[in-house]
Amino acid sequence: MRTRNIKINVYLNETEKKMLEEKSSKIKLSQSDFIRKLITEYYGSNITKNNLEKTVNSLSKIAEGFSSLKNQMDFLRYSDYSNFIAKQISNINNIIKQPQI
Repeated sequence: MRTRNIKINVYLNETEKKMLEEKSSKIKLSQSDFIRKLITEYYGSNITKNNLEKTVNSLSKIAEGFSSLKNQMDFLRYSDYSNFIAKQISNINNIIKQPQI
């Protein structure tokens, strides 16, 4: 027996229908499961924005820590480690600069 017995009809235009099909297939869910996931995992935009700001701040602090470590590696002339750390700092900064929700 079905656990879900309430049916809801939704009208979409062609573009929206195509988006629903593409996005649900991309994450390998049925369209119904995809919509349910959107409902159950929805967080208000303020909560999402606050979480995003906290994450960006945390990443900034991590980049600062890596920067200090890189300076120490430079001082000790460990160029291989210093170059690796510089790449990680660059990766973190690229993530921070990405457009946010």
